[in-house]
Amino acid sequence: MQLSTVIAGSTGANSLSQLYGFTVEAARFAVSHIDTLKAADNAIANRCGQLLEAANEGFGLGNETALVLIGVGQQLLGNPLTGGAMGAAGTAALANPVVMTCAAIGAIHYGWNAMSQDERDAVLKVVGGAFRVGVEFIRSLANFAVDMIKSLMSAENIAELKKMVADTAAAFGTRLSQITRAVSDRLVEGSTYAASVAGSAASTAWSYVPSLRRSRD
Repeated sequence: MQLSTVIAGSTGANSLSQLYGFTVEAARFAVSHIDTLKAADNAIANRCGQLLEAANEGFGLGNETALVLIGVGQQLLGNPLTGGAMGAAGTAALANPVVMTCAAIGAIHYGWNAMSQDERDAVLKVVGGAFRVGVEFIRSLANFAVDMIKSLMSAENIAELKKMVADTAAAFGTRLSQITRAVSDRLVEGSTYAASVAGSAASTAWSYVPSLRRSRD
């Protein structure tokens, strides 16, 4: 069985289909989603689309490769990838899947190297089990993303990406500091961060992609 077929029928792909609300084949959704990202006026969305497209082409394992990379970011955001991550978080994603994906990419940038090796191994195990792929493939994919984000995005882009990560992670009940492990983020969050609600992710998300917001309105 081809790897793309394995990924397409996995729990991880099913979880993303629920979260994003797509009903077509996983590979078709991945291509369509990347096209949407690349066509957005917003520079961050465009760069994330380029990154996912490069992952598909660079690893040569099918368009589902992009979904595995999104899955790594979703796991860091707090999505258990078990197929039941709907509720408020699902509502936020369906309101703006572009921001959900950008946040997943941002979580990889801010979280992957912030974790200990044991913590990364735990993420690899979960994502590998969810998508039924090898951990070394996922590790290479995550490292590829970290390197490419640095080359694609400006410091301003990355700072804005951090806000997307914070807002979207809140939908899963995850604090930004749990991803970045930064003391400065814990101090900024304080007691007010705990009052964040999942709905804030949906309401603030549209501000990042004005062209999509206008078309939806």
